[in-house]
Amino acid sequence: MEELNLSVNAILLQSTIACMARDLNERDLQILIKLVPELEVLQKKGIEIEYLNILPPVANHHSRSVQEFEQRLKKLSVEDMRYLADLVIEGTESTGCLNPDFAEVFFTVAGQMLSESVADQLREAYESGGECGG
Repeated sequence: MEELNLSVNAILLQSTIACMARDLNERDLQILIKLVPELEVLQKKGIEIEYLNILPPVANHHSRSVQEFEQRLKKLSVEDMRYLADLVIEGTESTGCLNPDFAEVFFTVAGQMLSESVADQLREAYESGGECGG
């Protein structure tokens, strides 16, 4: 019975990952390196880490606090923030796995860099985007 449960859980995990998976393109990877420069050091050591989105790993794995996440976001150019905001609004970039405090920081920084209207659209996308992994 335990083996059956493990198999079912593995199938569910694979289908969940398949639903939210996307390959990061060159621009996505450049933005990820701007936000997490330590990834470049790992890559030079031959360690490859593949992410399916930009914001969740930056917030959940590479930022020790909301303040650190905010500082990382402020490294982005206006053009990079616009690109990232557009991805979120169109549903390509997931924010569903962001803790609400981290999500609010993203909305605030985007609002400061772009406009309050964009921040409102990002909040709406976050609130209607569903749960993490879905």
